[in-house]
Amino acid sequence: MNVIVEMLFRFVMYVFLGFTMETIFSVTGINKVAGIKVERRVPKKYLEGFISLYMIPVYGFGFFAFRELFGLIQDWFILWRYLIWCVLITGTEAIFGFAYDKILGFYPWDYYAGSKYKVFKRGYTLWTLAPLWGLAGLLIELYIKIVEFAAPHILDIVMNNL
Repeated sequence: MNVIVEMLFRFVMYVFLGFTMETIFSVTGINKVAGIKVERRVPKKYLEGFISLYMIPVYGFGFFAFRELFGLIQDWFILWRYLIWCVLITGTEAIFGFAYDKILGFYPWDYYAGSKYKVFKRGYTLWTLAPLWGLAGLLIELYIKIVEFAAPHILDIVMNNL
């Protein structure tokens, strides 16, 4: 039971970070990175962001894999870690985009398809996102440290109040 609660906490925290980053980025920077005007359903003043429940496995399980990788590279020079995150997160987005497209017939960030910076014919990711994914990876490193520190304490709180 303890392991399940602790893993569930980590999963939820990773999804929370993913949704938060995705929403902020889709409000502030997606048009610049995509090189196209992404259609909005409401006026810009509402700061509408784009997230999808289909992203939950990407964030939740992806961050578990990133956590393991971070354990291996955490002592490396920051530039090497940045480059690894650029490639890894861009690749992860492309792989999940491809898988979702083949399984579901669409992928949650299909608005990439209209970009001149798209990767692959259907635009499963964008080349212009790679540098930003490197920065996101460095941010994820800090977040992983916070979650790893907090997880046992949250477990104690939950288990002592059940």
